[in-house]
Amino acid sequence: MNNNLNPKTKILKPTKILVTGAKGQLGKKIIELMAADFDLVLTDSDNMDITDKLQVHKVIKLERPDFIIHGAAYTAVDKAEDNEEICRKVNALGTKNIAETAKEFNIPLIYISTDYVFDGKKEIPYRETDATNPLSVYGQTKLEGEKFIEQICDKYYIIRSAWIFGELPENHPGTNFVETMIRLSKEKDSLSIINDQIGSPTYTGDLVEIIRQIIRAQDLGLRASVISQNLNPKTQNLSPKPQVPYGLYHFSGTGACSWYDFAKEIFKQTNTKIKLNPVTSDQYPQKAKRPAYSYMDKSKIEKALGVLVRLWQEMLAEYLEKR
Repeated sequence: MNNNLNPKTKILKPTKILVTGAKGQLGKKIIELMAADFDLVLTDSDNMDITDKLQVHKVIKLERPDFIIHGAAYTAVDKAEDNEEICRKVNALGTKNIAETAKEFNIPLIYISTDYVFDGKKEIPYRETDATNPLSVYGQTKLEGEKFIEQICDKYYIIRSAWIFGELPENHPGTNFVETMIRLSKEKDSLSIINDQIGSPTYTGDLVEIIRQIIRAQDLGLRASVISQNLNPKTQNLSPKPQVPYGLYHFSGTGACSWYDFAKEIFKQTNTKIKLNPVTSDQYPQKAKRPAYSYMDKSKIEKALGVLVRLWQEMLAEYLEKR
């Protein structure tokens, strides 16, 4: 053992990450891909109700994580239209509670948002600088969450994603589009699928990998700074800059498609024979309005991380292989 350490020498510990919504499909993938390299603090409504400001403050103060990944959300898009109060309480006010506590303890916050903040009137990919105009309660409350973070926090990453699918935790009450299609194909001879809403599916594995790379990049910058400070005490008061600039980013699979296209590819890759009927949104009315076009430009995140986002069909193939 080295007993000659300078008392001011900083000891590097595993990066601690507090995860909200840890029991969801995104949380499951975070555990799978990040538990080996990071100290994960897993929270859900049982041990940290994000709508309870005092409880949020208590848990975060106790844990003092290096990062917070805020994935907890009310995501039932149609049900939200009849449950606006609870949806807003979770997506907007719950996010405000997380943001205020993250700000107080100077913790970088990663927030998962949605393409449903857009109204779908564009015909070219949405960029981070484009105006928002959500059509649904869900989209509106997620946007309110974004705005709280932007107003409160200095250190944040807002990642808008879309049409997320991934492995579901055991006994999870929810589902995803892929699993729904596979289940329905066993129950029916034909399916009618919406063909006039255009977006892009996203596999949780790819989304978590992007989150991991953002944290790892900043983590490397922090560790380099700590080493520098240990070698040169004059740099003790300098704050390391993040390797990936803070701000708003878009991330989803590459390639635009409709829900009909998505379903068609699911059945193609699973060798399932079933009759698919393309229908319009008017022919298949839903409680909540969805944007007709919400495909997002991903060049900002690709440039920041030096990556190329793969095709959504490739994401789907990996998911189906693992299920």
